[in-house]
Amino acid sequence: MSAPTIPELHPPFFYHRLTNGMEMIGHQMPSLGSAVFGIQLGVGARDEEDGQLGLGQLLEDMLFQGTPTRSSRQITDSIELLGARRIVGTNFETTRYGAQVVHTRLEPALELWADLILHPTLPRKEFDQLKPLLIQAIRRREDEPMRRVGELIMQSFYRESRLARPLLGTLETVEPLRTEDLRAFYDKYYRADKALFAIAGNFDWDWVVQKVSALFGDWAGGGAPSHLDTPQPGDTIAVMQEKGEQEHVYLAYPSVTFGDPDYYANILMCEIFGGGMTSRLFSEVREKRGLVYQVSAFPQPSQQIGAVMIYAGSTPEKGHETVEVIMQELRKLGEHGVTQNELDLAKVQIKSELVMQSESSSSRMGGIARSWWYERRISTIAEIKAKIDAVTVEQIASLLQRFPPTHPLTLAALGPVSQADLVAGIWTN
Repeated sequence: MSAPTIPELHPPFFYHRLTNGMEMIGHQMPSLGSAVFGIQLGVGARDEEDGQLGLGQLLEDMLFQGTPTRSSRQITDSIELLGARRIVGTNFETTRYGAQVVHTRLEPALELWADLILHPTLPRKEFDQLKPLLIQAIRRREDEPMRRVGELIMQSFYRESRLARPLLGTLETVEPLRTEDLRAFYDKYYRADKALFAIAGNFDWDWVVQKVSALFGDWAGGGAPSHLDTPQPGDTIAVMQEKGEQEHVYLAYPSVTFGDPDYYANILMCEIFGGGMTSRLFSEVREKRGLVYQVSAFPQPSQQIGAVMIYAGSTPEKGHETVEVIMQELRKLGEHGVTQNELDLAKVQIKSELVMQSESSSSRMGGIARSWWYERRISTIAEIKAKIDAVTVEQIASLLQRFPPTHPLTLAALGPVSQADLVAGIWTN
């Protein structure tokens, strides 16, 4: 994470940088009775070596298994006594640890989480108990076709990059992992200059800065740089043919990254195309033709490359027509854009969702962390609404010229239908 000139922030937003490089941001919401904090690290599954996939998932759990002063049982009891709602997650680009607590319990919660993050002992006994659970989760994946086709579209779209690999890892990569591997990964990437502390809710900022400085001020910097590679999606088809009563289909095409000038135009376009019951896909694919039980389109931005993902769950006998109609709608979208009426309705929906999210300290913590991480700024709800309102039909048309919905296009499917039958007469890219 770089450290360019810091934009000036005004209450209720705050910023501070510790001498070791750890950054702090906050959104004060004094009317709430809770506070939510998270420590976000610039390390994720993309930083795992090919033979150690799944390592980050294990490390995420192992941080709660012991410190020099707390056993696994004591940690669990402490979290329960705090009434804390644990926040944890490892994705491809970042890892986050945090908690939501009643604001009067913020101090002991910060002390506990600092101990977990800074002083994990990674005990062998707990590791030997947790690794089989991850292996079970990997095996269960074989019985979950929606997850498997989701991995297939990732593998196909992000081909020849670290983002194409399964987030949980594989049996072959998880089985050999040892606690020494986790310790080496931790020492390499879990460093202050790769960390962002974010907090939202009811708190006193000066006190938080003082407390976090005391807890994390001695955390060493010098973290290894994250792996950055830019996938090059192409016109690709990947079909896993197997018996079943459902045909799962994903399509994806490149789109905007976080912070792109067309970021909100893309969100609105996805809402119009496949965001809900008034969307084009719902109307054309499900309502008019009854081809699917589920269909949606959603943006998937990241640091290096963004995507628009489209999912449809159908039956084998309707799989071909489902793909055909979605392709027709993608071409129509690319050629004719959206209407003013569609855009107006989408703005109402997205702004309503934004207002509801703004009332949640957890959502706001995640929002300011994401915004700062990728854009080095914090946008107020009013600013986000203004950006949404500023999107025009012409801007969406320009976006669709930058990122044509049908080229390059990736298709992934899982079900009984063969590739030839699924795309016969359709795939002309």
